[in-house]
Amino acid sequence: MVIGLVVLALGLFIGVVAVTIGGGATAGVPLLLLLGHSAAQSIATVKFALLGSFVTGSLARRGDAAERKAMPWMVWPLAVVGSVSGSLLVVGIADRVLKIVVALLMVVILLITHRTDFSQRPRDAHARLPSASVGVAVIFGLCVYSGFFGAGFGTFLIFALMHCYGFTFSESAAVMTRINLLVVGASVTTFVSSGAVDFRLGIPLFIGCAVGGWLGAWVARVANPKRMKAAFQAFTLLLGAKLLWEAWVAG
Repeated sequence: MVIGLVVLALGLFIGVVAVTIGGGATAGVPLLLLLGHSAAQSIATVKFALLGSFVTGSLARRGDAAERKAMPWMVWPLAVVGSVSGSLLVVGIADRVLKIVVALLMVVILLITHRTDFSQRPRDAHARLPSASVGVAVIFGLCVYSGFFGAGFGTFLIFALMHCYGFTFSESAAVMTRINLLVVGASVTTFVSSGAVDFRLGIPLFIGCAVGGWLGAWVARVANPKRMKAAFQAFTLLLGAKLLWEAWVAG
């Protein structure tokens, strides 16, 4: 009973993180590793549970139509294609090198985020943004990346949506949740069919994530922009530090 409540609380935390600042898997997988699960089973079980947060998070933001008008329709099928392609991609980059590169990218994001407006003000209609094709290419590339590595995917995606489409942080978090629903859904089918998911832990974790996804969608919509910015920067800093530490230990 106590373990079940702990798992539900853990799922609630992961679900809130997943739909607000991105990085639900980054937060959840290490916690499952500490509970004694293997790396493969931890990843599979957390991604299965995250489907709950992305479903409820998407439903909670279904009335937000602003991003649908600005996002090219081809982004959605390409997100799935990119994720599947990434999972099948044979990457020649060593895992240690990749972690260092991603950590350095996190530093760049921190520097640019410091000067980024996270407020809910409507985007400037006259602001210069990259062409639609550039935005599609960036998101496709991130989805490919999510398929073969994926650390910080949600963080990178929020950042890309803000700078490629001029969304507010709240709008970016909503679109990130929908794209993650497609990307994670595509990978979870493989995990389930291969028997990698621990359903005894995954189901209560899924329930907690579902509640967390609904709560997180509300938080992302009403929270103070300065606090959301601080949380986003703190998570980015922690993730970058974690990747550098893992790269150093592996070396």
